[in-house]
Amino acid sequence: MPKPYPAFLLCAVLCCLTLVAPAQSDSDAAADLFVTRTFGVQGEPGSFRVRFCKKGGGIQWLQLMDHWRSTEAAARTPHEDGDYMLLVWNGSDHALRMLGREAQTMFPQDLGSAEWQYTELDDGVEWALESGTGLRLRRTLRWEPSERGFLLEIALDNVDHESGGQIAFDLTGAALVNPTHTTLVGNSSIAIAAQNDGTTASLIPAPGKVQIIEGIDLRSLSFAGNTSRFFGAFLYPRDETASQVIAVLRADTGPPQNDELSKTLANTVMRMRYGMLFSVPEKGGSTVATFGCYFGPKSYRVFETLSDPARFEPVLDVDLSSPCCEIPGGRAMAKLLLQLLGWFYDVVGNWGVAIIMLTFLVRGLLAPLNFKMQKAMRTYGAKMAKLKPKLDALKQQHEGDPKAYQQAMVAFQREHKVMPPLGGCLPILLTMPVYIGLFTALRTAYDLRQQPFALWIDDLSLSDSLMALPFWPGTFNLLPLLWIGLFLYMTLRQPLPTDPQQRSMQRMMRIMPVVMGLMLYGYASALLLYMVASMIWSLGESAVVKKILGPVDPNVASMTPTPV
Repeated sequence: MPKPYPAFLLCAVLCCLTLVAPAQSDSDAAADLFVTRTFGVQGEPGSFRVRFCKKGGGIQWLQLMDHWRSTEAAARTPHEDGDYMLLVWNGSDHALRMLGREAQTMFPQDLGSAEWQYTELDDGVEWALESGTGLRLRRTLRWEPSERGFLLEIALDNVDHESGGQIAFDLTGAALVNPTHTTLVGNSSIAIAAQNDGTTASLIPAPGKVQIIEGIDLRSLSFAGNTSRFFGAFLYPRDETASQVIAVLRADTGPPQNDELSKTLANTVMRMRYGMLFSVPEKGGSTVATFGCYFGPKSYRVFETLSDPARFEPVLDVDLSSPCCEIPGGRAMAKLLLQLLGWFYDVVGNWGVAIIMLTFLVRGLLAPLNFKMQKAMRTYGAKMAKLKPKLDALKQQHEGDPKAYQQAMVAFQREHKVMPPLGGCLPILLTMPVYIGLFTALRTAYDLRQQPFALWIDDLSLSDSLMALPFWPGTFNLLPLLWIGLFLYMTLRQPLPTDPQQRSMQRMMRIMPVVMGLMLYGYASALLLYMVASMIWSLGESAVVKKILGPVDPNVASMTPTPV
């Protein structure tokens, strides 16, 4: 059987030319292969601009007409076709394309390189391919704006063939554009499947490998597909036949090389491959499987507009699992924070202001506890300052014997009842789950995409690039540097403890903001905005505490384990 590479290569080259200049008319040769269709109108949810390829039949690329490629594209007037966000880019490996696998006798064509009969419908397209052995394959895509996608019908018709047997196919899923971005924890593209009870199975990219999705009962499959940072492409059964024909789910990676057009790095996109088994019907009959295809954002707010709002929520459950460390209740915390953010946004209409409001709410709820702890630490420090001469004598007595000094110190604390307050670090421990939950929520929060805050911050999902730099790191980001400066100001004004161990720990604490600031330098400005707002609250809270409790004696401060 001849290999289809020349046809695929031609499709890819012509498609690249079309995407670079989408407003230009097709050449005569391209017109024989490609058809560009628009479904819906600019700005309306569920509107698409799609390029179909007849050679192999399928979608070569898909744009969302209610999303823009960038904030610059959104502001441009008049708009061009290239301003719409490119979501799916398959090149020569078409999405929703059937690949023959074990059907050489019943369906001998190479389905990937054959030219399917193309029929244009008012609300979609239909492809058909005759086997030459009395069988026919039909695929129909019908636009469903309310579901943000298409209805896909796959039919095997027995025109004049002996009934019985099965034909195995692979349905290749969409390859989502995954432009380079900073998530701190690496690539956010996953392949995911869920069954009706919410059980999920997911994979992260493994370059060059085809992996089987396990742990899902395919007979109760709810949906399967793949995601990028903010978007997803999912296939889900719409009838009983569709639930029965899927035999295996596999996933592979792409593109094989860096793609300059979509700015996607090699092997950073995980794509689903749906293995299907179709029974050959009796002569004159058809085996028809109907699926839904979703192309759109990963967002609770968007999912609520669909006919089955809960279907795709397991995708967000996976996204909201902490990428750095799993903490009890972390996923619920992240979900709650997103909900609170949404409520604040509904009130003020600005996601950046909503983040600041959430920050002040969290810190305000912890303020009484923090005040109580600081007061307890001051009391402890005052007692330790009075006992300092005895402590110095104890230290001198056991100099050179750390173990004996530690035992004597424990006995000394019991004798004078000066045990450090157990809750001294409680405010920090309570804040950490909130911080981790917010970090987890913001790294893939679709609602923050291309959302402005104020001044130069026009996209909270990206770093706050104040100005471009001709050298590394390429941009001057003010928020992380501001956070480092505020943190250093707060820590450097505190005297170091006299205890050597606590003194060493405090010195390390003074280095931590610099390290963290550099780690988060290119991270989403939404998280840095939270961190800066939290630090400003800390400085204000510290001033209020000092006004209520009075100035701190330097001798007392130096004997306190934590800053007061």
